[in-house]
Amino acid sequence: MKLSITEMTKLETLINKAEGTDINVIIELIKCKQRGNAFQAAAKFRVGQMVTFNKKSGGKVVGKVLKVNTKNLKVEGNDDCTWTVTASLCKAA
Repeated sequence: MKLSITEMTKLETLINKAEGTDINVIIELIKCKQRGNAFQAAAKFRVGQMVTFNKKSGGKVVGKVLKVNTKNLKVEGNDDCTWTVTASLCKAA
């Protein structure tokens, strides 16, 4: 779900009003949400499934999932390399 401009403005206002421990709580909430997203992304993949992802240096890697970790996938690429990839960067091939 994407936030509207109005919602983002309200959020910005609340963050600007926050002090000390409030900011720490906000940061923890964001980290918790990011972890949840990472867990959900990894749960979509299975060992043996073919996936694709883009390398930092450019180019696309197609490979087979060897292991599904909590947030990452271990993938054997078509280039005979084993990659550890954040699951949210992968797509089913």
